[in-house]
Amino acid sequence: MLFNPFKKGGGGKKKSSLERILDRLVDMDPNSANCTLIKTPDGLELDEDLERAAIFKYEDRVLIQNKAFYISTPDGIKAEDKSLFTGKGEILNLWFLYNQIPHSVDCRVMGRIRFAEELLPELTPRIPVGYMLKPVGNIRKNEKRQFLRYTHKVGYGSRKVYTQVRFDLYVSKTEFTFPDTGGLPPYITELPVEPYTNNDELVGQTPEQTVKFMKNAVRLNSREARVVYVGKPFMDERTNKVSLLEMGNSDVLGLETSHEDARTFYIRKPPNMDSDRRSPLNLKDGDTVVLGFHTRVSASAPAEYYDMVSQVTRIGTENMTVRTGGVVRKELGLPVDLFDFSIGGIKMACSKDFLRYTLGEDHQTRKLEDKIEALMSACYLLNFYPKTQFGRETLQYEPDLPMKIQILGKIVWCETTRAREEERSELRAFGMKFYYDPEDYSRDTYSYDRWSLIRDFKENKYFREVHNSLNQLIGFLESQNR
Repeated sequence: MLFNPFKKGGGGKKKSSLERILDRLVDMDPNSANCTLIKTPDGLELDEDLERAAIFKYEDRVLIQNKAFYISTPDGIKAEDKSLFTGKGEILNLWFLYNQIPHSVDCRVMGRIRFAEELLPELTPRIPVGYMLKPVGNIRKNEKRQFLRYTHKVGYGSRKVYTQVRFDLYVSKTEFTFPDTGGLPPYITELPVEPYTNNDELVGQTPEQTVKFMKNAVRLNSREARVVYVGKPFMDERTNKVSLLEMGNSDVLGLETSHEDARTFYIRKPPNMDSDRRSPLNLKDGDTVVLGFHTRVSASAPAEYYDMVSQVTRIGTENMTVRTGGVVRKELGLPVDLFDFSIGGIKMACSKDFLRYTLGEDHQTRKLEDKIEALMSACYLLNFYPKTQFGRETLQYEPDLPMKIQILGKIVWCETTRAREEERSELRAFGMKFYYDPEDYSRDTYSYDRWSLIRDFKENKYFREVHNSLNQLIGFLESQNR
């Protein structure tokens, strides 16, 4: 049908709740939103990501008519796919940023409309067709941490600290910034990272020096931690996507008796290795592996984490021979105190080092409001290094985790100290929400080069695993106490 925004409804009456919701949407003024199909016209509940859609505006204001607003065709809908989205009767969840805080609203699709020709010059985007949507619930503010929180540091949460699952957290600032309002790109393919430290001391080493460095680092660990974590880059021929397959920890052999000038070394076969040569988890001579390891110089110093690209040269009955080309990379992020965590986010400490790193040397001269605005617009690379400690009775509850969990996050709230007389309030802690998961792994750079948006109905799979494991562990321990 032709659409005329000048057609007016009845006036003079007290506004309904729907009209108040639409008025708030106009005040928030988003340009776009991320769409998720959550229910079909016949009532079937789904969770289908439709990606981003533009919100139509007329004369630079959100277009409201017939107690509805209007969106363009979401990016994730293909022209030939008519079964997923008919455009009449579906329930969509739209979420967008407003003042850098995520908000969401559920809407019913009323139908597909065509705008009148004379309206197009003042319409943004200038597209002749769109979809009419009516909210079926309030606009919700999503910055609050909705999930069960697990205290990570004593004194910074209401719950007991469960030492069975802990994390070392390193944070790096990226060059990607979040918009103040509107939807977010479903994928990020270019993500320059601003390192906190550098890798200079490891650049230019010979393969023999690299092996010696790795062995010395691993030798400093306790006996059970003298391992490397084995990852295998693998391309799925059906999707042409590359992932880093997780093969588990392998003991490093010959630490006390090995030759100091060798470029090869020996490790146990990783626990997740499959003997079936057709399996992606199989390893054979010539395969490339990425070996992660860590070292802790002292109990008071943060652990140092590294990875090293290597090649399998021989597979034995129980052990493997591995050769390295000499490249070892250090974790370049800033170590940060983690106060608590959940499936969807974390609370972490603020420090002078963090403010200096993210805001610059002049951060002390900036107003608190300016600091918060700059911090909340930035995208951060979060590298979590799990540390699990389960005994014989609780081993069944141990989650299966990689050496490193990578997530892109955003600060959604800031905690400040109370200002006393003649003193200024200072930043004390941050609430960080998880926003993007790694999607594609590059076999050229041996790092993730494509990230996918975590939608409202999804979580990071590893933190979901931790959540489930801790819930079961807590239930078991409480039953034992009773």
